[in-house]
Amino acid sequence: MAISLHTGLKQNQKTVMTQSLKQAIELLQLSTVELYERISKELEENPVLEEDAQAELSENDRDPAVIEDVARNLSGDESLLDIRDERRSNFADSSDAGFPGEGDDDRQRNYLEHVVTREESLAEHLLWQARLTARDEGELSIYETIITSLDENGFLSADTEKLLGRKLEDDAVKNVISSIRLFDPVGCAVTGVSDSLAVQCRHFYPDDGVLVRMVTECFAQFEKLDYKKISEMLNIPLPSVLEKSRILQGLDPYPGRQYSNRIVRYIMPDVDVRLVDGEIIVSLNDDWIPGIHINSYYISLIKKKNIEKKLKDYIQDKMQSARYLVKNISNRRNTILRVVGSIMEHQREFLVRGPGHLKPLTHGEVAREVSMHESTVSRVTSNKYVQTPWGVFDLKYFFVSRIKSSAGNDDASSDAAMNIIRDIIDREDPERPCSDEEIVRIAGKAGIGVARRTVAKYRAILGIPPSNKRKKINKIKSEEGT
Repeated sequence: MAISLHTGLKQNQKTVMTQSLKQAIELLQLSTVELYERISKELEENPVLEEDAQAELSENDRDPAVIEDVARNLSGDESLLDIRDERRSNFADSSDAGFPGEGDDDRQRNYLEHVVTREESLAEHLLWQARLTARDEGELSIYETIITSLDENGFLSADTEKLLGRKLEDDAVKNVISSIRLFDPVGCAVTGVSDSLAVQCRHFYPDDGVLVRMVTECFAQFEKLDYKKISEMLNIPLPSVLEKSRILQGLDPYPGRQYSNRIVRYIMPDVDVRLVDGEIIVSLNDDWIPGIHINSYYISLIKKKNIEKKLKDYIQDKMQSARYLVKNISNRRNTILRVVGSIMEHQREFLVRGPGHLKPLTHGEVAREVSMHESTVSRVTSNKYVQTPWGVFDLKYFFVSRIKSSAGNDDASSDAAMNIIRDIIDREDPERPCSDEEIVRIAGKAGIGVARRTVAKYRAILGIPPSNKRKKINKIKSEEGT
């Protein structure tokens, strides 16, 4: 058997991810708040970086002996090169307050107006009640395990038994679960909506057995608003069923959500867009972000002939890292302005007329216009919000799909289609709501050609029930009005 060996050269191409390129990609995806946190961290860790508004170093800080003392203790571990001075500690003190630095009242006020606020969570609220109820440490441990395993709706998760290490049918566990169900908010620690409503019915309306039967025996019919079927199943008059249904609609099927929604996040827009005399003005909301530069003292220090090699190499490495950061922050700013400017030029009609008037737009179209890669546009629009004359919107909101228009040569957007569907339903006869087929026909006359399943999809996105449910809801509302 002959074996042939060949040697030769093979040429291929591959992209090398440099440290600078990797950092540029990371910075592009950050929101303005996250960028501030990143800069704050770099100012803490890189001694050659300095905030633009920062005072000059004191004479003691400029003493070369301080630097040389660090150099004498080098052992190859850069963590030993902890060159920190008073300006670093001052910055750390001010950052703890939640704003870039002292002496800038406008920056501080602007930042504090958009800080993230937080209120009591569901688990904290229930645990507070558990500590007042538990008879001993063992029972409190059961309370804590069950409460911390509840989902955001307040329902028991599938892994509760595994976390407890015992069955939910154990008497001690059953007693704890029964207690939690009557904690505020009533109806937690159950397996689903039907059980939660049943607990609330027994607690708030202990003498009304019909309510409990409606949510336990006829829950599927109640979800479909099939009151006639419920009347037949429970053998009670239809008016009574309608009266009971109004009581049930006043209960909370997801009691835990009222606490999960209390965790409020105030969005700080990354970009501000205005339409002034027909011109689109795009600006970044980053005035409060500290500007940074390389401290000139370290530039002069490495030029000295008597500086030790290890210290010189360390400073040069930190200076290179600082240059990358300064350059990439500038590039990030320019990239965001170009991409957002292109997006808003496409969506000029939105700026004039508001929601419901978006044009079809894709990442590829913007990428071609600004001569960037599609992935770059995707990163720019990730995790960022824009302030417009019509409110604050996620940048992704302005990219909408294209649907065929039945009038003219232009394609319509999904946003326009949803706007027309919403308008048709708002104008419909409450006693005879439009079916999806009728909406298709009316939308077609308006120049928007959509399929019935597309109407159903957009109606679900808008949170609008089908025509049969809308008719029943309208009937209940009219009876309440009389």
